[in-house]
Amino acid sequence: MSKPIRVVQWSTGVVGKPSLKAIVAHPLLELVGCWCHSPDKEGQDAGELCGLPPLGIRATRDIDALLATQPDVVCYMPQFPKVDEMVKILEAGCDIVSTAYFITGTQFGPEAKARLEAATRKGGSSVYGGGVNPGHANIIALVASAGCARIDKISVLESVDATPYESAGTWEAIGFGLKVDDPTAPPLAERAMPSFKEAVEMMAEALKISVDEIRFDVEYAAATEDVDLGYMKIGQGCIGGLRCCWSARVNGKAVIELKVAWKLGTKLQPNWAVEDGWLVEIQGQPNIRCLYQQTGGTRDFDPATLTAMPMIHAIPHVFAAPPGIIRAHQLPLIAGAYTVAT
Repeated sequence: MSKPIRVVQWSTGVVGKPSLKAIVAHPLLELVGCWCHSPDKEGQDAGELCGLPPLGIRATRDIDALLATQPDVVCYMPQFPKVDEMVKILEAGCDIVSTAYFITGTQFGPEAKARLEAATRKGGSSVYGGGVNPGHANIIALVASAGCARIDKISVLESVDATPYESAGTWEAIGFGLKVDDPTAPPLAERAMPSFKEAVEMMAEALKISVDEIRFDVEYAAATEDVDLGYMKIGQGCIGGLRCCWSARVNGKAVIELKVAWKLGTKLQPNWAVEDGWLVEIQGQPNIRCLYQQTGGTRDFDPATLTAMPMIHAIPHVFAAPPGIIRAHQLPLIAGAYTVAT
């Protein structure tokens, strides 16, 4: 490239902080702006918001001011996405990489997805969504599938003690903290995680499967006593653990499964064992099992970096991609370029 890719970091929350650091460290990227959600952060130096020395770039809540810097790409990482914001960014000719509940856009609804597609055409821009899961774990599964002559079922399981992910808003939106028998909890969880269903759709598209339906199932574990995690409290008898599955079905048979098993703390009933990572299993010819996990123990678990980095590494590929909503299998190999210590 003759010049760096100009990048705006959108939010400096749990995932936004490691994302901003990675942009600054990447030789092909140049940080040109930073959006913040909180009025308290407005005007502060972007570097200081993520533990870096001052960068000379002030955080702002003014989207027009950010777009006036003529960025090439926005790392769009709010807690929850807003279609109006995404449309405005794309219409301005700026690509988006996002960890905010976006893989294909189908769960935004037909009208919203059509608006996003129209915005990419108007701006000549691209939008790509992912993270570690949904996103990178699904790509690992697709890569693993290349070794098979026949696939009967392919599954991806995220199974972790998620306590280190200190985002009360994320967990409460899914239903953590509600009573385990609260009838509103299952539909709340399904609505709050739309990109998981989109990830199953993406995998089915990549594997050339015509799916009849995608079904959602969920079960809960209850806190056995009042728990204070520091960033949120969970009462005794309330949801402190969740296991759920999105299954793509053909002729009544599950052919793709995307499963999560999350625990907040260990004082739960039942207290499920976890894999401490992302497990890919393929039943077929041959059977395949892959475990992708961070080592070092629960205390060192860093889901925020694992979520942010696949998107940072994707930026040059998304920038070079044609306009539209980009799926993972449409991009070249995304590797951890420029990160090997020498």
